[in-house]
Amino acid sequence: MSLLYRKFGNRVREKRVMVDMSQETLAEKCDVSTSYIGLVERGERKPSLEIVLKIANALNVTPNSLTLDSIKHKPSNNKDKLVLMINDFDDTQINTTFEIVNQIHSYIKKDTKKAACDDIDKLLFD
Repeated sequence: MSLLYRKFGNRVREKRVMVDMSQETLAEKCDVSTSYIGLVERGERKPSLEIVLKIANALNVTPNSLTLDSIKHKPSNNKDKLVLMINDFDDTQINTTFEIVNQIHSYIKKDTKKAACDDIDKLLFD
């Protein structure tokens, strides 16, 4: 099999181990055999799109998080970089990140308004 499938399989294994799930449990959740999961993880089987989606759902990750290492993608801007950074987060981590970013956003908006007011004051009163 190609390097692409080995990388995909390694990513599946990494995600499965991270959530402390056995191959057996993953196989049950995906309606496939344990040996099939082993073959996928070793890059010896080409899973269908349906199986990729089942694996992603069972591991509670996005399909992208299983394939991004396999696809040569360079983020073109900071927005893309942020998306890639949080792509692997679980719901709790996403919620925490959202709260932090929301606070930063509020601070920046206030700071921007204050800076704009300061600039107007300088123009009018200096």
